[in-house]
Amino acid sequence: MVVILSLNSCSSAVSVGAFIGNAGTSSKGIKKSFSDTYLKTKVLAKISLLDIKNIANISVNVSRGTILYTGYVMSAEKRLLIVKKTWEVEGVKKIINELKIDDDVPLSRRTNDFILRSKISTRLLFKSGINSNNFSVDVVDGEVYVIGLANNINEKTETERFLSSMTDIKKLITIIEIPKNLENE
Repeated sequence: MVVILSLNSCSSAVSVGAFIGNAGTSSKGIKKSFSDTYLKTKVLAKISLLDIKNIANISVNVSRGTILYTGYVMSAEKRLLIVKKTWEVEGVKKIINELKIDDDVPLSRRTNDFILRSKISTRLLFKSGINSNNFSVDVVDGEVYVIGLANNINEKTETERFLSSMTDIKKLITIIEIPKNLENE
């Protein structure tokens, strides 16, 4: 029993350490990364109270108060309710609702999306000139969504160009901002 508690403590410490390391190298920095993570937690708590058939089909990404919803929801009414409830969460500045209406998403489609997301994240990780910690990637039905904060206009342009050149992406949607204090660099 003591060993298990000790291992859990270690894994928590590693998780926190990884989060801080990633946040420290992202354009947002540690404070904004914690703020976005906290906001995401509040949003997830709010929508988890709704009567949604399979909340696992919904992905929430947050960048500086902008909420990006991707995935699948069973009806237009539920899609609208999610947005309405999200506006009740303090700190939400903008909502981008890319939820698709589909009550029965085959496992094969979700698996293909997961594989493509993994490929894209790996490609970004090893692409020089792009800090992959700055971006969150999601894939829904082969459509790729990237949200984040580039270090400068060059990183934004390079990221969009790099992703646009990938032949396995059928549609690319980017929500990439540049911090006001870095725009003139």
